[in-house]
Amino acid sequence: MDQGLNRRGFLKLSAAGSALLATGSGLALLTGCSSNDGPAQGYRYLRSQDLDLLRPLARAVLGPAIAAVPDASADSALHAFENLLDGAMPGTRAALFQVFDLMQLAPARWYITGTWAHFADQSETELAQTLAHWSASDRSLSRMAFKGLTQPLFMAWYVEPDAARTTGYPGPPQKIVA
Repeated sequence: MDQGLNRRGFLKLSAAGSALLATGSGLALLTGCSSNDGPAQGYRYLRSQDLDLLRPLARAVLGPAIAAVPDASADSALHAFENLLDGAMPGTRAALFQVFDLMQLAPARWYITGTWAHFADQSETELAQTLAHWSASDRSLSRMAFKGLTQPLFMAWYVEPDAARTTGYPGPPQKIVA
């Protein structure tokens, strides 16, 4: 019963995998993707490169919802997102930051979203097309990354009492002390 993988094939596969990992980590180091300068000014978790990625995404995903709340902006949505991150388990936060780091690399962004261009470099129309293509992707990794970035934005935004009122829902239940 030959499975098609012998010792020589296994060694070739291992060598190719090692070369791929070394190349990927080298690219991450050279592009600054793996650097962690700490949180951006005014944030507890989000780094400046995360804000550059998430601001255009928040405007595209939450556009009409942000406009419906007086004095709201993409930054207020990102602060709500950060409040959601504050309650997340450290492992969940780490996985989300890995997705952020992955989206900083143009080849990974192309594979996941279908575009080489950074979200900040796209017009509103181009970003809407990117999101439509990305959400309808056949790749499970792409769909998982799409949901992993957009669903927390929605949850964070609609947990805010002012934003929740725009949906017709009176907001999260209030704790009543008896």
